[in-house]
Amino acid sequence: MSGALVKSATIPAQPHGRRRARQFSLAQAVTKNMPQSEAQTPVGANGASSDLLDVAFIRLPEVKAVTGLSKTTIYELIRVKDFPAPVRLGPRVVAWVKSEVRQWAVGRVEASRSAA
Repeated sequence: MSGALVKSATIPAQPHGRRRARQFSLAQAVTKNMPQSEAQTPVGANGASSDLLDVAFIRLPEVKAVTGLSKTTIYELIRVKDFPAPVRLGPRVVAWVKSEVRQWAVGRVEASRSAA
């Protein structure tokens, strides 16, 4: 290239730091392949309306942020059945039900306040 100015493309750098915890909504997964009529009125096995559409999943980084516990402590509490167990979403993916983690945290606050 005789004297021609070649412009080089720059690729923007990826932001550094921790990845944000992804939230998975069961509502998105359940209603994705459902006919429109079923997606609007979820019904449980007993004929009552189901709360499955209100379920949200959180991954370990958010569980650690909500509880203030380390990964090791969380899994130890799960082992002794003092913390909600995660739900398997795939072969290598687990997440916790957000409402269960929050309920556990509220229980810890109540237990702490009543003991004082």
